Amino acid sequence: MMQLPAMGWLAVALFSVGTRRLGMRNGAVFQLLPQRFRNEVGVMTGLVGFAGGLGGFFLAKALATSKGMTGGFMAGFLFFSLRALLGVAGLSLLKNRWRTTWGAVSGARI
Repeated sequence: MMQLPAMGWLAVALFSVGTRRLGMRNGAVFQLLPQRFRNEVGVMTGLVGFAGGLGGFFLAKALATSKGMTGGFMAGFLFFSLRALLGVAGLSLLKNRWRTTWGAVSGARI
């Protein structure tokens, strides 16, 4: 068995926890799609998958560009952090409207 320093074991543990959490969130998104978009499940599944693939591509590209231009990865991470904050802000603005129309779209009683 290879000997890892304590920092290596910590990194492995954090990576494992992080990937599990991302997987659970991904599963939750794909479980909610048929409830919210009953008639457009195929289209919405495609859009979510497309967004995930595009995000995975652009994260690597932005980090590489950041490293090439500035010598570090901070600018790339800041770019995606700001994008995430923009997404959270957009969702918080739309959440009340989405909650009030959820039952009407899905056919459920509120």
